[in-house]
Amino acid sequence: SSGINAEYGRAERKVRRLGEQTRAMLGRYEVVTKAFGEDPKRMEPNEFFKFFTEFFVQFDKVERQLVAESAAQGKVHQPLTREASRNLVREAMVRHSEML
Repeated sequence: SSGINAEYGRAERKVRRLGEQTRAMLGRYEVVTKAFGEDPKRMEPNEFFKFFTEFFVQFDKVERQLVAESAAQGKVHQPLTREASRNLVREAMVRHSEML
């Protein structure tokens, strides 16, 4: 009986922690979607984050094209560093928020 009670207590704590983490995640999701001018109650997370996925797929495609074009012209192309990529994304987010 004490083994079952102990297991029940652990499970109860895990469920409580999961609930707290879910509420925190939903709160962050609300902040992010509103920052991009979207209504978190009208847009599911998978729909919202799909925009970012599509953006990065297109970004990679364009970068590969630029590398190929540079190589065809005999130029050496230096890929963007992570920091440069982050700065570009940050700048795009600022510009987007200014447009709202």
